[in-house]
Amino acid sequence: MDKEKRRDLTISGSGSAAGGLYDRLSINGEGRIHGDVDCISIKAYGVTTFAGNVKAERFDIAGETTIKGKVEVEEMKVKGQAHVYGYVICEELKVMGATTIEGNLTSEEIEIKGATTIKGDCEAEDFQARGGFTIDGLLNAGHIHVRLYGKCQAKEIGGETIRIEKDGLDFSLFKWLKSILHYTNELVADTIEGDDIYLENTKAKVVRGNNVIIGSGCQIDLVEYKDQFEQKEDTVVKEHKKV
Repeated sequence: MDKEKRRDLTISGSGSAAGGLYDRLSINGEGRIHGDVDCISIKAYGVTTFAGNVKAERFDIAGETTIKGKVEVEEMKVKGQAHVYGYVICEELKVMGATTIEGNLTSEEIEIKGATTIKGDCEAEDFQARGGFTIDGLLNAGHIHVRLYGKCQAKEIGGETIRIEKDGLDFSLFKWLKSILHYTNELVADTIEGDDIYLENTKAKVVRGNNVIIGSGCQIDLVEYKDQFEQKEDTVVKEHKKV
């Protein structure tokens, strides 16, 4: 990025500005950016609306941010709420709050600690989640590790190693609270396919893999495996076969 043509922009309190090339863009309060922005770094603290596309090396969100276009960044962190109406392409995404992406999400590393909704597909090299997520399309990652602290669902899941684990908060008081609040910590998918698969608290129509372990709390219609299959107690597998 050519920093010679860039300047800093700071909005404190309430204000708006035009899009364009910026070095550091900082919003503290309520701000609106009209048009596309191309920045080195963005800090959106408060209530922020980007009316166009966002391009940056680093994008930090703390508060409530709406992006009407697409997002192309190297590193994106969400501590609060973010709503992106386009797609998101980044190298690293960390969500510690609530995020909605209307398009596809593509990132090398994804870490979710909160709630995330993706209306398209999600593709990554490493996908980690400790919270709830909804992916309307395909979740595809080299390595997938999910700790269930709420309901997670995806239409299809594919990866090399896939590990889904329950949250472990099963003491009596928490069990009682979960029953009162109708809290569920499970993963739901039509198809799960990978090389090495370990599942807990998972509902799926089809699970395919080389080595498949179905742990406790699962309801699986069909398991197809190449090398190894193991089924724990307190789980349901209607049919399994070696292929």
